[in-house]
Amino acid sequence: MNPGSPENSPKHANMLNGSTAPAYAGIDCLALPKNFSGAAYYIYYLARNLLELPREVPLAVFCKPVHERLFRALLKPGDKIVTAPFRGRAGQLFFYEYRLRKLLIRENVKVFLASHYICPPRDERYSLITTFHDMGFLLHPKYYQMIKRAYFGRRIKTFLARADRVVSVSHTTAKSIARIYPQYQPKMTVIHPGINHLPLKPITPKQPPVIEKPYILCVNTFEIRKNIPFIIRVFDYLKQKHKIEQRLLIVGQPANGYKALKQAIKASPFQKDIVIARSVPSDALVHYYQNCDFFINASAYEGFGFTPFEAMYQNVPVFLYQNNAIEEILGSHRFVFDHLEPEKWADAIWENYQNGFRYKPSAKMIEHLNWRNTALATLNLFEASVFSGEASIVS
Repeated sequence: MNPGSPENSPKHANMLNGSTAPAYAGIDCLALPKNFSGAAYYIYYLARNLLELPREVPLAVFCKPVHERLFRALLKPGDKIVTAPFRGRAGQLFFYEYRLRKLLIRENVKVFLASHYICPPRDERYSLITTFHDMGFLLHPKYYQMIKRAYFGRRIKTFLARADRVVSVSHTTAKSIARIYPQYQPKMTVIHPGINHLPLKPITPKQPPVIEKPYILCVNTFEIRKNIPFIIRVFDYLKQKHKIEQRLLIVGQPANGYKALKQAIKASPFQKDIVIARSVPSDALVHYYQNCDFFINASAYEGFGFTPFEAMYQNVPVFLYQNNAIEEILGSHRFVFDHLEPEKWADAIWENYQNGFRYKPSAKMIEHLNWRNTALATLNLFEASVFSGEASIVS
């Protein structure tokens, strides 16, 4: 599984019985699903950018066999891929709890980045870094399915206790963790994700677009907390009061808010002007960003939330609800609303539409959110553990 030789990484070696064995930093890509959304894109682009960085520490990518092709061409001499087959969510949880520890020891992993909350049991032979994307399971349980609330409600503290370092994708998530579990605050490090993963050049998608100009765009997983029925009500007001010609394109994947979304569309007098596109490929998503008139998002809670920043990166006017993540990154802005009153949203959108979105949020506001910065900060954590051989940061 290792395309390079151990000699390529002499500074990261342990002497075992007179021989030199490379010590690896492990990247957890085991949680990648079939269809990617926010957390999956975080895992994929972080791993990709870590592999592309100039570095001395060799990396071991842990993934399912089906995802090996995503990383194989990016390996540098000394890197390797470790595949782990399992089936379903239950199989994944069993693997993390009872098999992953032995695999990390066998592959001589000295620091392991668990990229999605769940991490294996502690062991003195490796350090653990775990990543927390949000604390919604505990702070906003009404937005999540009972099985997720039950599992993470019991296990979050265990994963925090196991980790030597905890990476939070936002300051608001870090503050939430510290408020609920203050004893783990010394472990916390905030590393924002990047948002520059989609190309800026115009793209012609392989499949014909499901909608033609002009249209308004909403991109979100169809979850309750995304408030997509509210966006449909805003659209209804824009149609009724301001007679806009645009249609509404809603892009995403079905989740616990899908039923409410379909009911809202059915209740809309403009249902024929609302189009749903499920699980679109990245080339189509870029096309939809680049050709919409503006983007709208009203998510009530996010750990970070990619899609508003993806739209901004593509220089699209965005109208957003001031949730915790938007407030952290953008602060106050006339295109960011602190209420959920659909008619006021519609009037403000119409006013800014008429003046050509002169005051739209600039892409310069998020230029610091790039994957190279994210990967460099993560690599610093790896190197601190591998070079110094640090054990627990907090006992």
